[in-house]
Amino acid sequence: MSTTRRTFLARCASGIAATTVAYQTGTTIAAKNDRPVFGLIGAGWQPETKRQGRGIAIGTQAASLADIPVICELDSVAADYANQKICGGNATIVDDYRRVLDSPSIEAVLIATPDHWHAKIAIEAMRAGKDVYCEKPVAVTIQEGQWLRKVARETGRVFQVGTQQRSEYDQRFLKAIAMVRDGRVGNLRRIHIGLGPGWKGGPFATAAPPTTLQWERWLGPAPLTEYIPQRTHRTFRWWFEYAGGQLCDWGAHHVDIAQWAIGQENGGPVSVGGTATMNQPLRGGMPTRSDMYNTPIEFSVTCNFPGGIEMLIDSTRNGITFEGDRGRFFVNRGTLEGIPVDALKDQPLDDDAMTKLYRGRQPTSHMQNFVDCLKTRDVPISDIATHHRVLTTCHLANLALRLGRTVQWDAESERVVSDEEANGLMSREYRSGYEIDSV
Repeated sequence: MSTTRRTFLARCASGIAATTVAYQTGTTIAAKNDRPVFGLIGAGWQPETKRQGRGIAIGTQAASLADIPVICELDSVAADYANQKICGGNATIVDDYRRVLDSPSIEAVLIATPDHWHAKIAIEAMRAGKDVYCEKPVAVTIQEGQWLRKVARETGRVFQVGTQQRSEYDQRFLKAIAMVRDGRVGNLRRIHIGLGPGWKGGPFATAAPPTTLQWERWLGPAPLTEYIPQRTHRTFRWWFEYAGGQLCDWGAHHVDIAQWAIGQENGGPVSVGGTATMNQPLRGGMPTRSDMYNTPIEFSVTCNFPGGIEMLIDSTRNGITFEGDRGRFFVNRGTLEGIPVDALKDQPLDDDAMTKLYRGRQPTSHMQNFVDCLKTRDVPISDIATHHRVLTTCHLANLALRLGRTVQWDAESERVVSDEEANGLMSREYRSGYEIDSV
């Protein structure tokens, strides 16, 4: 590191540290030594639609439990809004996440950038000695998930993934898992996961980037391209360059619950295949146009798991249906319904059914679980190892649709069987200057 850069970072770190004192965050005031110190990386805010990004949501949750003296954001409008909304205007605003990682006062980071930045920032954060809470999906390729799991093991950092269905929504998802494992539908045969359709869009016109957004740095590891407004904010999800469409957005939540229920949270499917309506023609699994969304719109994917369990993932009503030889029930964020659910009134689950799933602890909020694990150094409820396995299923679904054929998966070696073209889509090239150091 050059003297100039070292001096610059030292000044930045001292500036952040100077703000790490007792101050108002939301409605809570607490002393520094009573609370952990977090840095928020990525906020998100669209004033024209009044839509908040996930960084605002998790930052607000964290502010009741931790101090947040610094916010990193490449959109100055979003940065200012997040500072006022979460920190009462008291945080330091920076536009380079490395300033957060280089600060010795920051103990953990909250990562809520677009998905294509997740792995790079999280890996560098863990190597800088920071614990990590990262929004899902944590990776845009299977290889990135492997790297994250590897670095988390090497560094021993606490890594919580933002799959809040493992903790929240009145614990109805935990109850659903407990019901399946308790045999309330008999022998499980089929799981139907509805995610709703992806978005259709394009062709879009290019434009000059707004002066409030650092477009080149927003692209980061992704290919350099002209600015199109629909590539940013919430619609980044419909471009493979930055995300994985509905299959990696909602799929990261619902496939997670389904694989946990069948005991495959550390395993995976044996085959994945299906059909989809795409936004544009693909060649070799890659987009052929730069002015249209390129992720699936309507889709139907069948994943076959060990034990003869079939998982159907499609673009119908959002939620999960568990089907066995003695009944079926449905769960989503708003309801848990079906005859086996009604039967719980007279035949309730064991009192400890939920705590057994929650690693022997009483279920709490997702952010509280993260903060608790910072103190105990326990594995959090949404750990990176199991999330990687779940997200692999989602990536394989996209991969099969992009190539237009069924793929056979070896979960032990984590390779597609006898299909090097498919294996080639498990990784990607990074733009010069934004590579990920996975070693």
